[in-house]
Amino acid sequence: MKKNLALFISFFAFFLSLGTSWAGSKKTVRIGNVNGAGSFSYSGIISVAKELGYLEEEFAKIGYKVEYYAFENGVYANEAFVSGSIDFAFIGDVPAITGLVNKIGTVWIGVDESVTPIGIAVKKGSPIRAPKDFIGKTVSVAIGTNNHLLYANYFRDAGIAENQFETANLNSSNGRTAVVSGKVDAAIGNIIDLIPLEQSGQIDIIFSTAERPEWHSQLLLVGRNKFLKSNQAAGVALFKALIRARQTAIKTPKAYYGAISASQLADYPEEAEKYLNPDGQLTNYISKITESNISRAQKLQEFFTSIGRFKEKIDVNSFVEKKYYETAAKELGISE
Repeated sequence: MKKNLALFISFFAFFLSLGTSWAGSKKTVRIGNVNGAGSFSYSGIISVAKELGYLEEEFAKIGYKVEYYAFENGVYANEAFVSGSIDFAFIGDVPAITGLVNKIGTVWIGVDESVTPIGIAVKKGSPIRAPKDFIGKTVSVAIGTNNHLLYANYFRDAGIAENQFETANLNSSNGRTAVVSGKVDAAIGNIIDLIPLEQSGQIDIIFSTAERPEWHSQLLLVGRNKFLKSNQAAGVALFKALIRARQTAIKTPKAYYGAISASQLADYPEEAEKYLNPDGQLTNYISKITESNISRAQKLQEFFTSIGRFKEKIDVNSFVEKKYYETAAKELGISE
C-alpha cells in the first residue's frame, strides 16, 4: 500500500511539474492604456474586454498571459514603447501620431472613438454661447494637444482670429479649475471630465464635438512593430477580445458606460448615452481604420507641422496596418 501511495505521489508530482513548466513557458503580452480622465483606471472598449476577461481568454488560446499597464498620458506610453516595455496601447491621437512620425517603432492597427468627445465649458450662467462671444475673453487650452486642435478648428471655422482673445496654456485639470473659479472665461477639455462639473451646477458645456464629429479626437490602438513581426497571432487575439467586448456591450450598453469612461460617467447614464453611444449601436467602439480616420489623422499631423510641433509633413497612411482587425473579424464571422 505504501509503495502504491509513493508511486501515485511520484506520478502526481511529475504531472504537476509538467503543468508548472508549461505555464512558465507562456509568452507575455503587455497592454497599455492612457486615461485622459486623469486616474489610472482603464477606459474605452478595452476596459470592457478587461472587465469581462475576454483578453485573458483569447490570449490563453494561443499560449500567452496578459500584463496590464496604465499611463497618465501618451508621452509616458510612447516612452514605454521606446524601451520595449509594452506591446500594445490605446493612445490619444496627438501622442500616437507623434510617436509614429518620430519613428519610435510603432504601427497604427485600430481606432476607438468611444471616449473622445471634446467640449468647451464656461462658468455656470456665463453669457458666452458662440465663437463671437469670446472676443476679448480668455480661453484655457493645453497647447500641443487634441484640445488645441479643437480650439483651432472652432475659432477658424467661425472666422475669429487668435489675436481677438487671450489664450491661457493650461492642462485640462487646471483649465477646469480656472473656469470654475472665474480666472478664465472658458476651458476646452474632455467631455468625460466636464459632465460631472456640469451636473453639479458649476459649468455649462456650450459646445462639444458631438456636433462636429470630424473634430473628435481619436483614440488610436498602436502596436510595437518588433513584437508584432514575431507575434502576429497576438494582434489577432487582441482584436478578437475587443470585438467580442463590443458585441456584448451592444446588448446592454448602459451596464458598461461606467467602465468605458473609467467610472467617470457611471452616475450619469443619460449623458453617457448622449456622448458615448449616440446611435445606440456603439458604432465608435473598436473598429478597423477607415479612410475618414486616416484623413483626420493626416489633418492633425499637418496642423501640428504648421505650428512647428513636427518637423515635416509625413504620410500617416504609411503607418497603417489593418490585417489584424480584418483577420480577427473574419475568424469571428463579423462582416464590417
